[in-house]
Amino acid sequence: MPRAETIRVIVAAILVLFVAAPAAWAQTYSASGQIGYLHEWEITGNLAKTVTRLGAEYSGTITLRHVGLCSVNGVEQKQARMQLKASSGRLEGTLIMDGDQCRIVASGSSGSGLLICGSGQDVPINLLIGKAVETEAADRAGL
Repeated sequence: MPRAETIRVIVAAILVLFVAAPAAWAQTYSASGQIGYLHEWEITGNLAKTVTRLGAEYSGTITLRHVGLCSVNGVEQKQARMQLKASSGRLEGTLIMDGDQCRIVASGSSGSGLLICGSGQDVPINLLIGKAVETEAADRAGL
């Protein structure tokens, strides 16, 4: 095979790998937990994981559901955006909801820590990032 043809084949193979890679490696992880002194808010959702040089980053939309006894008008639910950085047994990030941006600082395997919001009052948070959830992209790729 002439040299120019070999180079074209290699370049084409590399392009195919880069185009197919995001679908093959796309993974989301389940997120669950509680917020509040009496665990009155339940966290559920899926977060996309990105591996970085310093650890991992997770981001995605979660649902906050009020499960406390004081739910007079029924169950209250809110959508929020969560962004986390995980490294050395520590989670740090933000929770963005209803015009408020809260800071998350947690540690340990249970993700126990504090949610620090604009109100100035630190609220306990327990956050667990679980197993990988199959995504549509991975399903389409036959993985």
